[in-house]
Amino acid sequence: MTRNEAREIMMQILFELDASKAIENDKTADKADAKAKAAALTSERLPGAHADRGLALINSILDNLGEVDAEINSCSTKWKTSRMPKVDLAIMRLAYGEIRYCDDIPAAVSVNEAVNLAKKFSTDNSGRFVHGVLGALTKKQV
Repeated sequence: MTRNEAREIMMQILFELDASKAIENDKTADKADAKAKAAALTSERLPGAHADRGLALINSILDNLGEVDAEINSCSTKWKTSRMPKVDLAIMRLAYGEIRYCDDIPAAVSVNEAVNLAKKFSTDNSGRFVHGVLGALTKKQV
């Protein structure tokens, strides 16, 4: 399994957590429950080292969800996380998590991969939207 495939699965897990209301409205409803679901989904869908790495990243995002969503909100001029398409939000949460919590992944790679995920899984305009928000985020991080 490639890192790209693992990233796709992690995005799907974040989407599933949001859709099942394990996480909602810029907060983790029940962190223990969300982390347990994330652990089960990660171990089921990702092999070996990808599972360990993926779960660590997802847990970092869940632990800091308020900060993650606040940063995304601060860089989105028209849409707040509560109104964003869930797929776009999952993609941006994952990319922000990589940018913020994974020192071994260059920000440009995370942004590019997020745009590719948006083009594959979301609307025709999502690639540009995700790129704009994450581009602003990376400028803030520097």
